[in-house]
Amino acid sequence: MKDQKIIWLLMSIFLIILMVTGCDINASESGNKSLTVFVAASLKDSMDTVIKQFEKLNPDVKIILNSAGSQTLRAQIEQGAYADIFISADERNMTPLYTEKLVEKPKTLLYNKLIVIAYKDSSINSFMDIKNSGVKLALADESVPAGKYALDMLSKIDADYKGFKEATLKNVVTKEVTVTDVAQKVAMGEADAGIVYITDAKPFSGKIKVINIPDKYNVIATYPAAIVKNTKYKTLSSKFLDFLLNGDGKKILKDYGFIMK
Repeated sequence: MKDQKIIWLLMSIFLIILMVTGCDINASESGNKSLTVFVAASLKDSMDTVIKQFEKLNPDVKIILNSAGSQTLRAQIEQGAYADIFISADERNMTPLYTEKLVEKPKTLLYNKLIVIAYKDSSINSFMDIKNSGVKLALADESVPAGKYALDMLSKIDADYKGFKEATLKNVVTKEVTVTDVAQKVAMGEADAGIVYITDAKPFSGKIKVINIPDKYNVIATYPAAIVKNTKYKTLSSKFLDFLLNGDGKKILKDYGFIMK
């Protein structure tokens, strides 16, 4: 009887520990697992391809992708949304999360650069044409990494061509919450031109003109990646990041036009 009481006591303690720690079979690093990855909107198409390859090599893993503006994803994490990995299109939305101890130390995953895109039937053929009177220009909002990068680029051009930035901003007819929305506006002809990442042009081939921006004026976008502190799958998250940094994922991202480390 005494031994039976001890067994029941131990079982009760074990159940209490489970309830307090929130441990369950889904939080185990064994068996079927799902990994939730938050990525900047500009990574959506490439990451879909990356995920297919990763899941093919790891059939017991399901990747759940959440793509949006980096500022939106940051806010979601700050408000308690569950994520295992966060990949931002800038350091501005990653650094506060690291300071707040919500993510592990970030690693630079890749780089991107800006281009001007123009509707296929428009008269815009040079990056300088976006300042011309009557041009309908689409930009990402300044709260979005691509929007901030675009303003930085306009300031660089303005240093050599005074009045360029002011004239260009007068042409802005819409400010979008993601850079992919900017590309869609131009592809549909709702805007004559837009400033996006070079990787955003690929899905709209044949519908837009791609106009390069000289390196002197361009802005290089840095994409940091970090494991979220409350991940249930730290080992798997590290494996996925390594896949992006060193494995097949790196080649896929490069094929999509990203600049890899």
